[in-house]
This record gives sequence, C-alpha cells and structure tokens, in this order.
Amino acid sequence: MQKVIHIAYLILVLDITSLFAQFSITPYLAKRLGFDTIWFGYLQTTVGIIQLLGGPVFGRFADLHGARAALTLSSLSSAVYFVILGCATNVPLLFISKLPAVFMHGMPGVQMVVTDLTEPGNRASALGRLGLCFGVGMIMGSSLGGSLSTRYGESFAAFVAAAGSLLNAALVVKFIPAHTKKWAETDSATDKVGAGAVFSLSDITRLMRFPGVGEMFTIKIISELPSGYVLHHCHEFLPP
Repeated sequence: MQKVIHIAYLILVLDITSLFAQFSITPYLAKRLGFDTIWFGYLQTTVGIIQLLGGPVFGRFADLHGARAALTLSSLSSAVYFVILGCATNVPLLFISKLPAVFMHGMPGVQMVVTDLTEPGNRASALGRLGLCFGVGMIMGSSLGGSLSTRYGESFAAFVAAAGSLLNAALVVKFIPAHTKKWAETDSATDKVGAGAVFSLSDITRLMRFPGVGEMFTIKIISELPSGYVLHHCHEFLPP
C-alpha cells in the first residue's frame, strides 16, 4: 500500500501544478479579452460557487464509486477544463471553461486515499505530507504557467496543463485501487452506502451536523477569503 500512497502524492503534485498553472494563465487571458477588475471578480466567483456546489456531490460520488472513479473524474474534468480554456477566444467561452471545475477536487480525493490506506498511528504524518505536495505543486505550477504563457501564449500553457491532467488520469487508472475503504467491515454498511444516490441533500445535511464538521466548513470558507481577494486583483499587476 505504500506504493499506492506514494503514487497518490505524485498525483496531487501534478494536480496542484496544473491548478496553479491555471492561476497564471487566466489573468493573462482575461486581460487580453478586455476584462476589468469587476468582471475578473465575477469570473473567480463563478469558479468558487461551482466548486462549492460540486464538493458535496464529488464526496458522495467517491463514497459510492470509490477512489479510482472519483480521481479519474477529477482528472478528466481538469483536462476538459484546460482544453476549453486553451480554446477560449471570447468572454462566454471563458466562463464556460469554468464549468468542469464542479468535479475538480483532486485534493479531497487524494486525502481519501491516504486516509483509507494508512493506519491510525501513521495517519497524521501521512496527511501532513499532503501539505508538502501542495507546496511543491504550487511552486511548479506558478512558475510553469507564467513562463509558458509569456513565451508561447496562454493557449499553449493551457494545453500543457491538460496533458498533465491526462497523465494524472492514467496514473489513477493504473495504480489507484477501485475501492480503498475497508468495505468488509460489515456487509450491511456496504449495502447502505451502495443504495444511496450520488446527490442526497439529507445525507449532506446529516454529515454537516456531526460534531466539528460545520465549524471546519466555516473555517475553510473564511480561510479562502484572502486568496480569493489576491486572485481578484492579480490581473491588475500584469504588464499592459
């Protein structure tokens, strides 16, 4: 299982690299299409809302269909996202390119794999390494996206990110088990999980009532506000 965990770390690095490459691509593309600060803010808000709505659906999908299916869905959604972004030559298409973000949840998917495949005593350190992977991907993605956008154009950089997402999908299919949870604990639990729908508002509400879940959800939203503010204004610092 250690090999699977190491592959999961690599998948996260590639996923975050592509994600932060997008953060470098989008401001250049938006500026070229004539976006001002307000419209760029609308664009970033659209992505946030789409991912907020897609998070519970993705989590439920992962519970029902397993880690491999969930991470494959995330990687392929990223590939579609970047292909459309690379083809975006007008404002409507740029907004449409954000729609696949509803299933782009690589970090939670990898967290699920690592959590399921580690013993309780080693789980904290294994999950802590995800932060290191995130940092590596952030550095690589920011540098790669900015360099490729400047030298070869935003479309080329987006297509490179799409290729990285397809590579991620191949790694998921090859190395990640179909199911990482210990389904054998109780047959009744398996039947109960398998009988549910992908989107169940009652199940999501029930989970939000667990001790600490609501507070953690609120903290996560608040913690994202500074990065959202920076992304909202970053295109103002681009050269004319």
